[in-house]
Amino acid sequence: MEWKSQLEKYKGIFNEPPKQVPSKKVVDGPIIGNGDIGVVLSGPPEQQRVWISKTDFWKSELIYTKGSPSLIGGIDIYIPELSGASYYSEQRLLDAKVVSTFRGAASTVTMTAWVSATDNAVVVELACVEGTATVSLDLWTKSGHDSQTDAGTETDVTWATRVFNGAELEWPTAGAIAMRCLSESSTSFELKPGGITHIISYVLTNHDVDTYLQESVASVKRFDESRLNELYAKHEDWWQHFWAKSAIDIGDELLEKFWYGSHYIMASCSRNKSFPPGLFGSWITTDSPAWAGDYHLNYNFQAPWWGVYSSNHIELSEPYDAPLLEYVPNGKRYAEQYLGKNGIYYDVGIGPKGLPTALSNTEASRKYEHGHLFLGQKSNAAYTTINMLMRFYATYDLQYASQIAYPYALEVADFWESYLAFEDNRYVIYRDAIHEVGTWEESHPNDDWLQEFEDMNPILTLGLLRAVFKGLLDMSNELGLDVNRRDKWSHILMHMSEFPTFERDGKTIFRLTEQGRSWWDSNTLAIQHIWPAGAIGLDSDSQLLEIARNTISVINRWTDYNGFPTIFTAAARVGYDPAIILHQLRHQCLEHSFPNLFIYFGGGGIECCSGVPSAINEMLLQSHEQVIRLFPVWPNERNAQFMTLRAVGAFLVSSELKDGMIQFVEITSERGRVCRLFNPWPDGALSIVEINGNKQEAIDWKLVEDVIVFATKADRHYRLQPTTIASPHFLC
Repeated sequence: MEWKSQLEKYKGIFNEPPKQVPSKKVVDGPIIGNGDIGVVLSGPPEQQRVWISKTDFWKSELIYTKGSPSLIGGIDIYIPELSGASYYSEQRLLDAKVVSTFRGAASTVTMTAWVSATDNAVVVELACVEGTATVSLDLWTKSGHDSQTDAGTETDVTWATRVFNGAELEWPTAGAIAMRCLSESSTSFELKPGGITHIISYVLTNHDVDTYLQESVASVKRFDESRLNELYAKHEDWWQHFWAKSAIDIGDELLEKFWYGSHYIMASCSRNKSFPPGLFGSWITTDSPAWAGDYHLNYNFQAPWWGVYSSNHIELSEPYDAPLLEYVPNGKRYAEQYLGKNGIYYDVGIGPKGLPTALSNTEASRKYEHGHLFLGQKSNAAYTTINMLMRFYATYDLQYASQIAYPYALEVADFWESYLAFEDNRYVIYRDAIHEVGTWEESHPNDDWLQEFEDMNPILTLGLLRAVFKGLLDMSNELGLDVNRRDKWSHILMHMSEFPTFERDGKTIFRLTEQGRSWWDSNTLAIQHIWPAGAIGLDSDSQLLEIARNTISVINRWTDYNGFPTIFTAAARVGYDPAIILHQLRHQCLEHSFPNLFIYFGGGGIECCSGVPSAINEMLLQSHEQVIRLFPVWPNERNAQFMTLRAVGAFLVSSELKDGMIQFVEITSERGRVCRLFNPWPDGALSIVEINGNKQEAIDWKLVEDVIVFATKADRHYRLQPTTIASPHFLC
């Protein structure tokens, strides 16, 4: 399987200038980025605007929605000869650059833009193909919003800064953009036929280095043609290494394009380990992004990464943990001060560096939630643990577990051990709203709305707590820690209240709560205990699986304001009809996407980046119950193959389904754990070969209730295939 040829054909195509730049939500223009700097292009050919933002450029003011990521600035490129020119732009996934062609009556100009994958440089190349072009550049920073701006020149370098440093801020933020034209001495010049110039910009903030302006100017000055070529070679190498980590070929170019496109977006915005992207990634084009553009913890912040674990892009999840860990002191204080409990209690929204973004001075918030926006939900911290557990199970990285996942999960467990009520031989959850309660409203005619605070046993929290306490037991066993607490955790798991159900549309389905709100027509809360919480899967009780499938049928929320990251993967997780899943997934990609391959709905932005990858990966490979299943929810008549998807147990798996038969399996074991694979060839013999360099050796295995079980060694490769099928062309 040649992943390069796959990537070459997948691009974002633009035949007209974008319409939603600037935007308070997701932008629709061509996007590039290096995981920290985000660039989006907009405007007609004669005035291209290069918007430059950065994941760490935040205004750290308290009170929702004053604290949020903000725009630094950008560059305007004026070429009057291109007035009325045609517009064509390609956002190329393979090499992460945007190539535009503008054809005017007398001049044709191409513009190529890329953000260095390994440095803080933004590069724009202008080339005149026909005629001449008069170019002038304007470097600018956003003004207003209580910021200070400055600008100047130093020899042939133009610079501009924007600073948030008011007394009302929790911490200052300052950013600089320095710009220089390699082949020109000023910001106004003429391009002749065949002429090429490179506009180099360098972007730093005070969170990178205290001398952010001086370093930006000095970095731009160091650029010459040799340096530029070296930087681009590193850029290409980074992206080639990234794309080589996993691949799919499912015979559906639309879904493949959005599978790769979703990974492109995440790789372009999620690499700053101290400042993960907010709701709309690193493409911020306003000072007032929707919902403060922060880290919403009742699914939005978690969702973007749900596809990267199984796609073998663990590195993209590394920024996720930082704000959660930094918020622990706040969470501990809130739990003790407001509830008299141990552990951590998190607001609906937070920011970086311990910033509370969900404080409110409304009368209702002050009266009912201590001036916060908890919105009646106790489950936010538990929900944030799910991603850490996904990473742990996918890697069995004990250093990550001991330093991050386990200590954090302990804080969550401390809260719930003190909060859960044990009644009638079961654990019960009281006063935990299944959905947000609108405490921001200034007044209420009565307190009927407070019944949402009285929700008992919300189904999502029941699923989340099962995951948290199971994860604690597994990590505790692996790390050899807290043996004395395991009995309590096991007791909670064994006696957790059952998932509530009720009758609707003639079917038994999941109820949102045991007592309180029963249903919500415009939401997918009734299946989030399946995905991402992972409480139900193909090995679950058959009656439970039937209820899960019934619930998905009754919800019928394939098109949903908030549900895209959950509904499709949940359906795959419980074995819903794969033809329906694929049909509906294609429909959403066609009807709810921008040319830049953003899938968008009303609530949130980059959260939708997990929808296609996690759903497709679950259809091709499932392993959450410690047993690898190949093509478990895939139409048997459709050929498909995948390369190095990641399975629970730190296994990298490749396989191919052809003419209704699985041709082979290749597995790399990272940690040397026992491998369990649901037998894909129940009617024939098979062989397993261990590969160590040039050495190959047949190994012993056993079959236990249709599951192939064999021991592995760390960093060894294993090939499984039926003895009745000719050797295939292997993916790895």
